[in-house]
Amino acid sequence: MRNSDYLKLLSGQSISSVGSAMSGFVFTLLALSITGSPVQAGLVGTASALGGTLMALPGGALADRLNRRALMVGYSVAGTLLFGSVAVAGWLDALTLPHLIAVGLLNGAGYSVFMPAETGALRQIVEPAHLGTALAANNGREHAAGLIGAPLGGLLYSVGRTLPIAVDAVSYLVMTFLLASIRRPLPAAPPDGGRHEPILRAVRTGLAFIFGQPALRTIGIVSTVLNFAGTGVLLVLILSMQQRGVPASVIGLLTTSMGVGGVLGAIAAPKLLATFSVGRLAVCGGWIVALALGATAFSTDPAVLIALPAFGFFLLPAVNSGLFGYQMLVTPDQLQGRAKSAVMFLANGVNPLAPLLGGFLLATAGAQRALLAFGALFVAGAVLLTFSRSIRKIPLLSTVSNAQMGA
Repeated sequence: MRNSDYLKLLSGQSISSVGSAMSGFVFTLLALSITGSPVQAGLVGTASALGGTLMALPGGALADRLNRRALMVGYSVAGTLLFGSVAVAGWLDALTLPHLIAVGLLNGAGYSVFMPAETGALRQIVEPAHLGTALAANNGREHAAGLIGAPLGGLLYSVGRTLPIAVDAVSYLVMTFLLASIRRPLPAAPPDGGRHEPILRAVRTGLAFIFGQPALRTIGIVSTVLNFAGTGVLLVLILSMQQRGVPASVIGLLTTSMGVGGVLGAIAAPKLLATFSVGRLAVCGGWIVALALGATAFSTDPAVLIALPAFGFFLLPAVNSGLFGYQMLVTPDQLQGRAKSAVMFLANGVNPLAPLLGGFLLATAGAQRALLAFGALFVAGAVLLTFSRSIRKIPLLSTVSNAQMGA
């Protein structure tokens, strides 16, 4: 796909994603080294999640009324300053827990503005016929960043505690220049009637649009269920393997296998999207994830537990690209940001509770029953996809694209 503006967007996000994976890996370690308390260190991740949740719905409304390129560049500049401040404070031996919490909170809030703006920008930059390929590349970027970022962050952390944070600040700076060089101005679509709604009413309009479309409503609900179950399964697997004395280096391969499965799936996604309808991919992908991750309850062999997530994650890039590509294509431009933020809010709003439930089930019922409980949620998600007529009838993404171009 020869599209210089898209390549700038993809390159900037790819570089920043690696930096974010590094800083995400070491941020809690930094907090732990400062406080010596795992509980206080956990406040950093909580602050980031809280900032993202609080700003999720308003962020979509802002992305639908302000220039999308300006919002993305603004977030990149803010990231440079926020993470740069952590690096400088670390070098001056003046880093504190409140500083880390504030950076996590503000960056989480900013990300909830950036993502809806990026969705609207992507819809403006990429031709509908190429949208599935672009979204698959985005999925592959995230999985690849996870594979590279955490090990690289650990290596740099061993050289200097705040060195990964400094590199992340530089990655935001690089993304700033790449996004600023996008030629298209990327304005928000003009509102119906010539005037923007007040923010709260605009948020309600976005939610009403998602819940008023059967397919989009199902996508939001299933995303919530599967994200929650996935977070819980990963936590239970890591903690239960640790309890059985599995070496940390082997446990680390668990997330590596997910990344490998995701990268391979992203490579295959364009071909899959060109061959199978989105509805068929969604149903098959839902059941493969349910069976693969549900099967982790019946084995304690580390090799099996590492292989199953890779198998389960293989179809997810095609499924995500198909479903969210469909969402972007059927959503009016003036609602792109709010539609994205509504689904993000639904998918991530209850996620912070998954580790709590996973830890409770592991402590009170044991690993197998905990994994079976989360496996039941995966099955519930697959059942919802299977019996949703609106999902099953979603055609090839290229067919949706052609309909949109002809509209």
